[in-house]
Parts: sequence; C-alpha cells; structure tokens
Amino acid sequence: MAAPTGESPKARDGLESDPAALAEQLAHGLRRMGFAQTPASAHGLFTGCVVADPGADVEALEQSLGEALPLTDAAPDDFRATVEAIRRALLAQLYDVELGFGPLLPEGEPIEARAQALSEWVDGFISGFGQMPRLQQMKPSAEASEILRDFAEIARIELEPEDDEDNAAAFEELNEYVRVGVLLIADELAPDDPKRIPMQ
Repeated sequence: MAAPTGESPKARDGLESDPAALAEQLAHGLRRMGFAQTPASAHGLFTGCVVADPGADVEALEQSLGEALPLTDAAPDDFRATVEAIRRALLAQLYDVELGFGPLLPEGEPIEARAQALSEWVDGFISGFGQMPRLQQMKPSAEASEILRDFAEIARIELEPEDDEDNAAAFEELNEYVRVGVLLIADELAPDDPKRIPMQ
C-alpha cells in the first residue's frame, strides 16, 4: 500500500520486517520519482553504497540512482522518507548481531522472475559499491575481490528453461551465496569504531 503524502520516516520503521511492503513502497517511490530501476536493483544499489560506506546518508543513496524527474511536488519528500527507512534497515541488518540481511526479491513469483530480480540486485550492488568515495581509500581483500567477481557472474545468470526443480535449487544456493558474501564484505569494510556506524 502506498504511503500517504507527508508520512514521516518513523512511520515506515516496520518496512524492514515486511519485504513485500518494502518492495511495493520502493516501487511506488521509484515510479513517482521517474527512476528506471526496479525495487531489486535499487535495493542492491543502496546496499552496495552502505556496505562501501556505512556513513552514507540519504542524499548519497538518492544520488546513486541518477537524475530524477518527479511526477508530483510531494514525490521527493515521500521518496526520501522511504530511502531513509531502507538505509536504517540495512544498517540494522548488516551490522546487528542477528545478521538478518537478505536481498530484496519478489516473493511468490515464478523462479525465473526471482532469478531475474537477483541478477538485477547483484548488478545494482556492484554499481553502488563502486560509487562511494570511501572505497577509493581502501582495498578489498582477495576474498572480497573474489566475491565481487562471482557477483559479476551471477548478474549474468540465465536459468535453464523448463527445469524448475534444478532451477529452484540453483537459485537458493546463489541467493544464499550473495547474502553471505555481502555480509562478509560489510564486515571487512566496517569502521574499526562501531560508533561510526550511524544506526539512526
């Protein structure tokens, strides 16, 4: 359900616990802002930015999407609130002891649609990861670099047609690899002082 105009960021705090609602809210915001990204690719982009720089603010995340052509005057404020909710959710999921992070993918869709979304998510992650200035001052480890190379391959994934059982197993394996890979990179690049990660 689309959020009413003027809704505050705090009103969206529950989005991270409801992936379907988050995807719908994000899709609505992307359309109103005139962005071409899908919810999966935008979420991957935001995740890449936050992993590369946990201090990235809402403005940096919005800028990572490119130029917007809002459909209404209220669209920028509404979208900013959604992006802020996603930013806070990512910080909690990536750096909390529960490690509840996972790519934002459509639920209840055919495996081909979910695989396509995973491809879009990973492509967005790579793009966002490479955009952040902080990363230029750091050098990912050999392990992180290998994970990123694997991500580039996953972004080009194509499932075998009419082989749903094998496709489902392959998708789940890739999805888990992406989830764990992102957490490993986030842990490697996290600031030495946890207080530098702005959870709020």
